[in-house]
Amino acid sequence: MLIPPWAMALHAIAIAVLDEDSRVVEFNQGFLSVTAEAKAEAEGAGVRLTKPDRVVLSQAEVGVDGKVYTGAIVLAAASEGWVALSGSIYRTGSGWLLEAEVGVSAYSQLNGVIERLGREMEDTERTLARRNQALQKALEEVEALKRQDTLTGLASRRSLDDRITEEIGRWERYRRPLGLILMEMDDFGGVNENYGREVGDELLHHVATVITRSVRTTDLAARYGGLEFAMLLPETNEMGALIVAERLRMDLEGQFILPMTRPLTASFGVAMLLPGEGRQDLYARAGRAVGHAQKNGRNCVTMAGVISECDQLYQAAVMSTEGSDNV
Repeated sequence: MLIPPWAMALHAIAIAVLDEDSRVVEFNQGFLSVTAEAKAEAEGAGVRLTKPDRVVLSQAEVGVDGKVYTGAIVLAAASEGWVALSGSIYRTGSGWLLEAEVGVSAYSQLNGVIERLGREMEDTERTLARRNQALQKALEEVEALKRQDTLTGLASRRSLDDRITEEIGRWERYRRPLGLILMEMDDFGGVNENYGREVGDELLHHVATVITRSVRTTDLAARYGGLEFAMLLPETNEMGALIVAERLRMDLEGQFILPMTRPLTASFGVAMLLPGEGRQDLYARAGRAVGHAQKNGRNCVTMAGVISECDQLYQAAVMSTEGSDNV
């Protein structure tokens, strides 16, 4: 390699090594800027010196520094056109070293390369933008899946947590009532054992449908756990929450779904948000009320008090509020 490494990256000076037949065999970046096809054709001897010709060079007197020529230099490419430079040629063993300043014409070619690279960059940016949009859409779909229970179609526990936190903040500002109902299916383990997991999943999906019909669009129905469901009821007082729970309990009790020979039932715990209470505290009191309902025969509703001694089993009177709002 005759061109020093530091000169290979130069753009303002074109440097090339020619063999005895005036063919380009080595070149730097400046040379590439004036003959775009040099890189592709130089290895196949596609670019050669045409002026001065090799006869003139071979007969020229070699100076102390090895220079044999200064003036106009013309390079021709096999595939297309030619390029003119102004520079010097030096003798190097059996070949020649060409050195020339990159002129205005060369910069115009370089500008063309820059424009092409600019267009390629724009195309790349558009491609990246499309891919980023696709990625963002995929991330949104993944996020939506995280916020929805895949089996029942209800909101996930994560969505419930976020919504309760939001509603607690609203309660602290406006002191509007906020109710939470937790329900757990009764004796559901026998369903999977007797009829199979697939039937059990279908029944849970059906339960979710019944729950969805029992709440308003402003409420949130969620799958709280494996056999547990939750309903968050903003702007709903204690009696309204009890009515929703009792209505849902009766809806489930009144349905016989093949191949089962008994109705689906569930135990319910209702809790109202208390001053200074956080999300986990509200969960805990509603869960405690569910346990109280299970201990008292299941298929019933318990209203959570401040402490366990205050929990009260709700014995429904004749329900005359069908179709009414949760108030």
